Amino acid sequence: MKVETKNESCTIVSEEIENAIVLEGSPGLGLIGNIVGWLLVDDLKMREIGYIDSKYFPPLAVLYRGVAIHPFRIYEGEGLVLFLSDFILPSSVVYDMTNAMVKWMKRNNSKELITFNSVIVRQKSHLVAGAANSKDALKRLGKLDIPILPFGNINGISGTLLTRCAIENIPASCLFGEILTPYPDPRAAAEVVEVLNKMLGLEVDTEPLLEEAQAIESRLKKLAEKVHKTETPTTPTETPIYM
Repeated sequence: MKVETKNESCTIVSEEIENAIVLEGSPGLGLIGNIVGWLLVDDLKMREIGYIDSKYFPPLAVLYRGVAIHPFRIYEGEGLVLFLSDFILPSSVVYDMTNAMVKWMKRNNSKELITFNSVIVRQKSHLVAGAANSKDALKRLGKLDIPILPFGNINGISGTLLTRCAIENIPASCLFGEILTPYPDPRAAAEVVEVLNKMLGLEVDTEPLLEEAQAIESRLKKLAEKVHKTETPTTPTETPIYM
């Protein structure tokens, strides 16, 4: 049976799943959370148990294998509950949505929350960084040799979830994939999944993401070579224009 969790801006309509570890994946720079979420759904054969709805959401549906599905869905499987969004959440709804999610977690005695985000770097070290909402949660990341982000801001729903979970004494952490640009980065998402496997004792296969990353990198390389071949050198009397 599905139960509604309502507040001013949104409604969670979902089955009740007790004692689960909750994961949150929503689009951000590099689409890390969204890519990780879709891989988990496919690899773990997760079951859709509900959705989040709001009049503040953009007017859209998501096509999955030809079927229109809700753009913010909830899945469960392997002792996990995944909140997965396919659009960037409007800032006006994040606070109320976070409260509704934490209320759902509190009612269902959720064990902890793990959310996914990204950090832009100048050069990749291929390490996944972490942050947490308590010293105890931070120690757990340290025991897994996950480098800790000591300072900075956590934007979007990830940051709000960490602080709201702290108020309710729910352990929460955030995993950050390294990205060079704002564009989708399956390789960074695969690195996040490898850390998640270690944290939760999972065996999610990251090979599909690595193959996708290689395909993207190959296309970008060919595009760069094509652009380089079509470039015409400027003569000393020409003045290059920069934009």
